[in-house]
Amino acid sequence: NRFIANLLDMTKLESGAIMPNTARQDVGDVVGRALRRAGKILANHKVQLDLEAGLPMLELDAVLFEQAIFNLLDNAAKYSPEGTTVTIRGAREGDAIVLQIADEGNGIPPAELDSVFDKFYRAEKGDHVRPGTGLGLAISRGFVEAMHGSIVAANRTDRAGAVLTIRLPVPADAKSLDSAA
Repeated sequence: NRFIANLLDMTKLESGAIMPNTARQDVGDVVGRALRRAGKILANHKVQLDLEAGLPMLELDAVLFEQAIFNLLDNAAKYSPEGTTVTIRGAREGDAIVLQIADEGNGIPPAELDSVFDKFYRAEKGDHVRPGTGLGLAISRGFVEAMHGSIVAANRTDRAGAVLTIRLPVPADAKSLDSAA
């Protein structure tokens, strides 16, 4: 079912049929829903959530953004050994919210950092190709870009592992959650 859903999402992205239905959303709420959905996938990993307090509401399509985060969490679980930590960090940097999902796997070969977002790309580990369709990160990039954001892949600088960074614009009139209430 997930394979078919991924193919449909990719087809919709390529045809321009995905039009985000945006509204002001709390990033923490959407991340929380994605984490609940990914519970089974992350069951053999530790999860560390570090979201800055009082992040402003963003103009997001909650369904698309949740799926983008879910795909990143799935990827982190797939490419890092059991028992390692998947870290989700979120903070405001100027006029953007930066959300990072970091794993403790082997990282991404430097020559492949741009390729991980290509359709049907699947990383190899030795002579073994990880299971999957190679669509999850491509879909995440498409969904994030449809909401005027960006996503990049890098390797961690503090230890082995990959870090995927989403940057989303803060609306000009956005207020933090503390002041919005």
